Amino acid sequence: MRLIFLLLLLVNFGCLASSCIVTDEMRAQFNSKHVEDVAIETALRDSKFSVTIKLPESIEGQSSYSVRLVSDSLEEPTFTFPLDLYEEDNKTKAWYEIDAGLVRKHFVVVSLNGYCAPSIFKEVFYQ
Repeated sequence: MRLIFLLLLLVNFGCLASSCIVTDEMRAQFNSKHVEDVAIETALRDSKFSVTIKLPESIEGQSSYSVRLVSDSLEEPTFTFPLDLYEEDNKTKAWYEIDAGLVRKHFVVVSLNGYCAPSIFKEVFYQ
């Protein structure tokens, strides 16, 4: 028992911690700087909207993204849904389709993976 206790004392129980704090001001600045880098195209076909999100090659040196569709409100969404990314014509894109009768206020939220930065959010305008 003493031996186990001595061994436990010799073992380093180190801990690494990191935090990422993003203020509302930082979020607004980052979004206004990069919101135009994200393009959203909508097309109505047979009572369904096809929505394509085009992402830039990189944002602040980062090229790994995650994209979510958020409904109604960014603060209190009705639902949040992750979108798959794919490559087409050497561009990163995401896509979804929605029935025109289900259209409501939607936002696309683009986050940089593995990088402490605010997300980019852009409202989808169905036209």
